[in-house]
This record gives sequence, structure tokens and C-alpha cells, in this order.
Amino acid sequence: MKNLKKIFMALLCVMIISVGLTGCDKTSSQIEAENQEAIKAANLESVRTYTGEHFPQFLTSIDSATFEQKLAEGQCFVTVPFSNDLLNRMQQFEGTHGKIKDVLVQDAEKADNGFVDRMILTGEDGGQMQLTINYDKSLNPISASILEYSDDSKETLGSKMATAGSNTITGLLVVFCVLVGLSLIISCFRFLQKGGEVKPQKKDAPKKSAPAPAPAKAAPAAAAAPVQTAEEIDLAKNAELVAVIAAAIAASEGTQVEGYVVRSIKRLHNNKWR
Repeated sequence: MKNLKKIFMALLCVMIISVGLTGCDKTSSQIEAENQEAIKAANLESVRTYTGEHFPQFLTSIDSATFEQKLAEGQCFVTVPFSNDLLNRMQQFEGTHGKIKDVLVQDAEKADNGFVDRMILTGEDGGQMQLTINYDKSLNPISASILEYSDDSKETLGSKMATAGSNTITGLLVVFCVLVGLSLIISCFRFLQKGGEVKPQKKDAPKKSAPAPAPAKAAPAAAAAPVQTAEEIDLAKNAELVAVIAAAIAASEGTQVEGYVVRSIKRLHNNKWR
């Protein structure tokens, strides 16, 4: 029984050691990645070495006119297409800052189709431009490009503050101009609204219906039947009475007697005046 236990423990230790050794070994993908990184680092170093050994001395020892003459004679240290491209960049730099006086090589980088290395060129007037050399996967230079360059590390604090202040003022002016423009546009809306406002048409007032004709008043009984009653006074026989009554009415109304025509005179029973 003790022998079996010892054998089991020995087998368990062997298994643990085997698993540990297996975990310590690198996988094929890890080994491949490490190899690629090593190749990439070696290629980047080769690109930087090639750029640093050839371009600084070449660019500072020759001008674009001499380089163009050597191209015409077939004396090129690189391929002709790239040499023509590099000549154009040199002419562009000399036209802006004069002859190249100093070249500073920067670190190389991996690009999509190869590698890239950049150089800072300094001209006669102290101006700088960045020259970029593009390499293919075989480490051959294939094209070049150039851009303006400014080294902020050499800029003084006063110049940095002046630049920041000018940028701030420019930004504020742009913002206020935009706000003023928006205010003017909004203020013009009221004029547009007044110009395009349509006054509501007044609805025609309902036509007033013609008033119903008033019922005809019944003609006085005297007109309907001029039959003389006991209460009616005979005008022909009482001419003096008629004249007195007409004069009294004209006096009370303040008019002339000629404005009245007496048609009939009736005595009222409830009249207290006698």
C-alpha cells in the first residue's frame, strides 16, 4: 500500500512538472510576432542609417542646379524617378529659404507600404521645412514630400504668449461677429412678418332684415265716418272760437297762426277747463 502511494505521488509530480514546462514554452504565434518585431526594428535601423549617411551630406554639399546637372549626366546615387522627385523638393525649399545649410535626421517609422524617415532642413534665412522620404518594403526610397516646419522648443515664452493672445482675440472677434450677424437676422424677421402679413378680411355683417311694416293704424272714427256727434263743435258756426284756439296753440308753441290748419274741434268730458 505504501509502495502504491509513493508511485502515485511520483506520477503526480511528473505531470505537474510537464505541465509547467509546457506553459513556459512559447507558442508559435508568439515566436513569429517576436521575429517580426525584430525584423521591423532592424529595418527601421537600416532606414535611419541609410538616411543619415546619404542625405545630410548630399543635401548640404550640393544645390538644386548642380543636382539637376548630375541628373542629366546620369550621375545619381538613387533611382532616377526618386531623384526627380527629390530635385523638385530641393527647388521648393531653396525658393523659400535659400540653400540648405543644416539637416537633422529624425527617427524612422513603419508605414502602410514600407517605411518613412523625416529630416528637418534649415535654410540660409533660418527657416525650416520637414523633408519626408518614403521607402518601400525593400528599403528603397521611392518618393519625397516637403512641408513647412516650426520648432516650438526654440520659441520664447513671449512669442508663445503673443501667439496665444492673437489667437484668442481672433476667436473672440469671430464669435462676436457671428452673434451680431445672428441678432441682425433675427431683428429682420419682424419686418418680413409685417410685409407678409395678410389682414383678415372682415366678414360681411349679416344684412339686417327689413323692418316689418308697422301695422296701419286704424283711421280715426271721424275720418272713417265724418258723422258729426253731439261732442263735435261746428267749425263754420264757431269761427271766432276756432280763431281763439288756433291763436292759443301758436302762442304756446311760439309759431305763427298760419302754420296751423284746424280740421276739427272736440270737447272732452274730463277737461276741467271750461
